[in-house]
Amino acid sequence: MRRRLLTLVFATTLLALTILGVVLMVVIWTAMGTTSQNRVDDASQATAGALEDTLEAGGTITDEKLRDLNRSLYRDEAWMSVTRAGGAVFTTGPEPTGRTYTSTSSAGTGKNQVTVTAKIPLSVNVVKVRNQGLIVVALSLFALAVAMLIALFYARRLTRPLEDFAELAERLATGDRRQLARRYGIAELDSVADVLDLGVSNFNMLLESERRVTAEASHQLRTPLTALSLRLEEILATDDLDVVRSEATAALGQVERLAGVVDDVVSVSRGFPLESIMTYELLELVASQVVEWTPTFAAAGRYVRAEGSAHLVVDGARGAQAQVLATLIENSLVHGHGTTTVRVRASGSWAVVEVSDEGPGIPPELEARVFERSVSGADSSGVGLPLARTLVSADGGRLEMLSARPAVFAMFLPTRPPHVHNHAVEAPAAVTDPAGARAVATAPAAVGAEGSAYAGASGGGASDQAEVLMAAASAAAVSSGNTQRR
Repeated sequence: MRRRLLTLVFATTLLALTILGVVLMVVIWTAMGTTSQNRVDDASQATAGALEDTLEAGGTITDEKLRDLNRSLYRDEAWMSVTRAGGAVFTTGPEPTGRTYTSTSSAGTGKNQVTVTAKIPLSVNVVKVRNQGLIVVALSLFALAVAMLIALFYARRLTRPLEDFAELAERLATGDRRQLARRYGIAELDSVADVLDLGVSNFNMLLESERRVTAEASHQLRTPLTALSLRLEEILATDDLDVVRSEATAALGQVERLAGVVDDVVSVSRGFPLESIMTYELLELVASQVVEWTPTFAAAGRYVRAEGSAHLVVDGARGAQAQVLATLIENSLVHGHGTTTVRVRASGSWAVVEVSDEGPGIPPELEARVFERSVSGADSSGVGLPLARTLVSADGGRLEMLSARPAVFAMFLPTRPPHVHNHAVEAPAAVTDPAGARAVATAPAAVGAEGSAYAGASGGGASDQAEVLMAAASAAAVSSGNTQRR
């Protein structure tokens, strides 16, 4: 483009100088012709007057005197011819041939009358005009050179931004998302650069947001898929049709809620409100999560149990809070040791769900940054806790770390008055067979006005009522959808 611009400037300047030069040469030629004609007129008149005075004073006219007069007045530029009344003719030399500027004047009377003819050859002006033309050409070439230097400077200044814009577009096409970060001192080009930098910044933000959504969705899908895999393995390992039916029903429920997981994560990550709002009892949500995580803890040779107060009713996105609780339980499984306890309690106008274990807790160097993205004490992604805090905040609550060693995380949710007061409520407590058998449930204790505890116990001597309660808890986890589809 720079070459095309320079070519355009060169051609335009050359054309303009050529037209100007031609016009200038015509003007010079015309002016010199007028000047030469005036000189011839002056020469003939002045010579006639001078010869008249000479004759009246008794002098004579000769060719030599005429040449001396012409030389002194006109430097031999004009050819002179003098004709006296008697017919005598005197000249300054050979008469010029070709085109001339000619003038004839007469002076004196009688025998002193003279007629003077003066001529200047046209060739004299041709030489002068040619010399003037060479000067015009030299000045034109100088002007052309100056114009090209200026054009080269501005061509570089104008084409460099375009080259940078093209380079920016090429970088973006190859995944390099650096901004232009360069300005050129030209308002229009700087405006384009500002718009491009803004576009790159918005593109980076959009791309980063989509990557974050993808990472968060994949993180949140990992747990349901693991649980689904365990249930499918349970189905393959048993011939009991009742177990197959129960596990298949739970598996279908887990498949159904995978879409809800993605919907909730995408909604929160993009700043949309959670739409799956419902009223539910918090202890029921905790019990269903404990039931769901029991096989996973059993495979790791660990226990998970629930305890706490009944009739803590909240309004919110049950699916999103189920994801938060699943994240806290999973972190306890991955980073903690011993028994994991999920406790429900009331604190003023808040319902609190605490998740704790018997592990060493969070390292001191990570304690202040545990909710920062990509911060993890192991080889995990560092996405779970930041996303969990975002999900809780989107539902009007908050997620806090109550203790670093041992690790205790608490989810605070605003409560509403319970539907039923002052009566016993039974809820299952999930336990795990350390030998790796499928989860069983202990017989629940009655929950009074002050709440009750659900503690896991190993062994296979559970009553029929306990198995019914276990099935009921699993069905509740499926039907209510731990993660609600919006």
